[in-house]
Amino acid sequence: MPNSKTHFAQVPLEVVRKIVEEQTDVNSETESCQGIDKEMLSEVLLEAEVKSIAPLVALARAESSN
Repeated sequence: MPNSKTHFAQVPLEVVRKIVEEQTDVNSETESCQGIDKEMLSEVLLEAEVKSIAPLVALARAESSN
């Protein structure tokens, strides 16, 4: 029987399945959290933009009415 050139230990299939399931669970939780964070971030940025522009709009209106 020829010698293998790899140095990997054989791992039971059950262990591999458990590891893959755990990684899949973590990835799906992360993706769902990222989707929520992106939506919240866009809302927060929009609110911040409106708040930062509001004084400039008020100042421009005041100057144009004079």
